[in-house]
Amino acid sequence: MDELSAPGVSALRQAQDTIIEHSLDRISSAHDFYRTLPEGSRDQIAAVARLGVTMFVESVEDPSTPLVPSQIFSVAPAALTGVITLEQTLALVRTVLDVVVDEAPRAVPKEDHDTVRILVLTFGRDVGFAAAEVYARAAEARGAWDARLESVAVDAMLHDDPEDAATRAGTAGWNGTGPVVAIAAKTTLDALGVSRLRHECRNLASDCLVSVRGDSVLIVLGAGSEAHGSSSKPTSKGSRSGTAEQLVDQAAMQVAGGLGGSAVVGPVVSGISHAGRSLRSALAGLRALPGWAEAPNPVHADDLLPERLLAGDELAGEQILNLVHAPLHEMGDPFESTVATYLALGGSLEATARNLFVHANTVRYRLGRVSEQVGWDATNARDGLMLHMAIIVGRLAAGRDS
Repeated sequence: MDELSAPGVSALRQAQDTIIEHSLDRISSAHDFYRTLPEGSRDQIAAVARLGVTMFVESVEDPSTPLVPSQIFSVAPAALTGVITLEQTLALVRTVLDVVVDEAPRAVPKEDHDTVRILVLTFGRDVGFAAAEVYARAAEARGAWDARLESVAVDAMLHDDPEDAATRAGTAGWNGTGPVVAIAAKTTLDALGVSRLRHECRNLASDCLVSVRGDSVLIVLGAGSEAHGSSSKPTSKGSRSGTAEQLVDQAAMQVAGGLGGSAVVGPVVSGISHAGRSLRSALAGLRALPGWAEAPNPVHADDLLPERLLAGDELAGEQILNLVHAPLHEMGDPFESTVATYLALGGSLEATARNLFVHANTVRYRLGRVSEQVGWDATNARDGLMLHMAIIVGRLAAGRDS
């Protein structure tokens, strides 16, 4: 690298304080955001600018000393990276650099003009890279801390502590009060994969929590409270009333479909304090998934209720009663008894008609009404299994109550 002459170095040292003063004046006049910062933050930025100009002069004075541009930012706390952005920091660096490029050549002898310009631009380039490195380290640290907070929040949901779950989710950055849905998936993600997943989740939902656990990942998505519908009660298979519920469920299916492994989407719940219910349903569905070899991927946890029941999931019993048996029971006889008889007799219209002393078309009509009202079609093998399990669970529940 070219070196300044001894007179040039001496002249630059004498002009150092003036260059620093003019740099700070230029920063204040050129950047509106700087003037709105708290006094403490402005003082820290001024200290960085002073040290930067000082280090430049010292590097010119003693070129043999190794230059470490990142030391410029040592006088400011890491928290300053959360006050101003990298773009703003680079704008400040450019402003100081412009002042030095303008004034340093005027301060040194004519024969040193080109040399000092080259030295300033080279130093400015190194400072710019150092700023990017500082922000990268800060972002990495924040990312690791955020990931820990999100995992702690998800743990609270799994332990079914609504108040603690809501508090910890808020600590992890959760802001919304709208409907929530959870995803459980078997997949292995590296750091880049997790970063991309979080980016996709934040593009599709207002809030998200991501917890990576070895070969599995748990995700909680939230819809914006401004779109929250007046009701979140399931009305039929695969549909939920309210725009927010539909949107967050669609977002969850889209995210789950891109995970590259088996994924189960839990039921939509009313808010973050109830997210544990959706999360536990999704996990139970993931454990029971091998029982349904033909299951789509991703699949809703509610569609795995038969397998979850057989796997011993207590929550599945409550859910199948509310989701399937309750609306069927509300239809009353002859609809409930027709479905029960039809399934008990192996799905034969004629045998069901004989058993109930009605025409086969009557049986067909009743089954059609059930499909419209309840959402499951007894003539479909998979839906028939759901209805049959719901009827059995309903009978067992009635037996316990009597």
